[in-house]
Amino acid sequence: MLERKLFMHQNIPYSFNWNRFHFKEKLIQNITIKQELNNLKMHFRKVSKGEIPNHLFNLRALPRVSQFKIKGLKSAFIRSISKQLIRSDKIRQLGPKSKLPSYAQKVYKNFKDNKIEGEPGHDPILKNILIKDKNSLAIEIPIWKNKGNKVITGHIDLIQVEANIIKVIDYKPEGRFLVSLPQVAMYGILLKSELDIKNLSCISFNKNKAWEYDPQILMLEIKNYLISQGINYRPWENFI
Repeated sequence: MLERKLFMHQNIPYSFNWNRFHFKEKLIQNITIKQELNNLKMHFRKVSKGEIPNHLFNLRALPRVSQFKIKGLKSAFIRSISKQLIRSDKIRQLGPKSKLPSYAQKVYKNFKDNKIEGEPGHDPILKNILIKDKNSLAIEIPIWKNKGNKVITGHIDLIQVEANIIKVIDYKPEGRFLVSLPQVAMYGILLKSELDIKNLSCISFNKNKAWEYDPQILMLEIKNYLISQGINYRPWENFI
């Protein structure tokens, strides 16, 4: 069911897993985004064959998407803008009974029932979703941009397709989704630009909640708010 490829990037293991059965089903069902799915398929094939610029992923001097976070705002301000964006429907907040948190809860329960020490990390939660959720296509997907002097790399936790929308998903057990929104939104922006994806949304989730949004929120509402607060730290804009 799963096609795997292990990468070691900066001494950290990333296990790319592609659910080919789910992907084949989505190609049959989603006629309107067939070209976008074919673009994804070509990318997944390259990754599964190891045909990615590993030297870029292993250069510590190069920026990584995971480094992009909102900085310079107090926690109270972050909570305030989060609530504003949710109330205005710019961000859709989903509760603990929604699909992604439910899958995470089941893995937590399995750890507890089997008396496994510690809390489940990314791998068991993402792999459980990839196997059991028919909308899930792949996990730990390398993504990069190498154009001129603009070089950046990253790994997307999970890609799903639902209702003709490609979804870029990141597991954030610590919550505080808005702090890491630049990272997740940039994954979406890179995927759209590098693979010509048009219908795309981003999701951050943990075992309690999920938050879904258009990645362009980074260059609209988030940018305007940071400017209004005198925050000039917006390094992701160098790669858009």
